[in-house]
Amino acid sequence: MDEWISKAIPIRRSRAATRRSASDPALLSTTLTSGARVLLTPPREIWLASLGSASLTIQLVRTAWVRVVAEGTQAEGALRRVLGRGSTAGAA
Repeated sequence: MDEWISKAIPIRRSRAATRRSASDPALLSTTLTSGARVLLTPPREIWLASLGSASLTIQLVRTAWVRVVAEGTQAEGALRRVLGRGSTAGAA
């Protein structure tokens, strides 16, 4: 009766399955860590977009300042003409 026990075919597992099951906790930990890192770090596109928006803001402020100065110069010239003091070339 004990013969069948000694002649039984041993169940062999492939080495890949053994390695896979041994590294499952590490794989799970790595997966969770990388997922958390992706969720917590801001996307690169947002950072680049903020650089672009800062650049646009600076450009708009400079353009607005140039426009305000030009309009002020025109208003000053018109006021001088109305008051009869002549052009800005004669004033020094």
